[in-house]
Amino acid sequence: MSLPATEQKRLFAHLASDSPEVLAELKDPAVNLVVWRRQAQPCVTRELASAQPIVRSDRRNDTTPATFRLDVAEYLSSLNLDPSAFEHLMTDLERVARQFFAVANASAYKFRLLFTGKDDCRRFHVDNRRLRLLCTYRGPGTQWLRNDQVDRAALNRGDPNDEILRHGAPQQLQAFWVAIMRGQSVGLDGGLVHRSPPIAGTGETRVVFCLDAEPAEAE
Repeated sequence: MSLPATEQKRLFAHLASDSPEVLAELKDPAVNLVVWRRQAQPCVTRELASAQPIVRSDRRNDTTPATFRLDVAEYLSSLNLDPSAFEHLMTDLERVARQFFAVANASAYKFRLLFTGKDDCRRFHVDNRRLRLLCTYRGPGTQWLRNDQVDRAALNRGDPNDEILRHGAPQQLQAFWVAIMRGQSVGLDGGLVHRSPPIAGTGETRVVFCLDAEPAEAE
């Protein structure tokens, strides 16, 4: 799926702010990434200080605005984690999710809370979702590319990363920053190009929250 050249030029704005109000700017079709730059929260950092990789944490879970906190608690229990040990994390997840629910206004949602020590999505790509929220609570954040850095023809062909990245280093989200990005519903020529940061072999554990607006417009 490709967009006319005039539309491609409109769909690459990236906005960032220290205020959560920036997230509402994604309602503008000319924006494909918004970032709320937040300070780290020591109480959440302490809860996750001893987190270890969990293989099953990549599961996508149905949720709703009304049941979100309960859904997260049940999910943690399914990973053999005690929800009462993550009260601050769950409170912050709920705060972040409410911002997304207000922006996405979707018919359904799915979330993941990933505990990983591997390279999960190493290749630069566009998500097969309408909208996706990402917040890294521990470890390095998601890497993404500005439009001028992307060779979208190479992306569409399935070429390797060094062909997709035209110049410079990827941009990178910081821990606790909240990002909402457009996916493939606007085509590979409009969605945000990004990847998980390479961490395999470093001993690092990333804890990443992902919330998707469903259904995807392009499956």
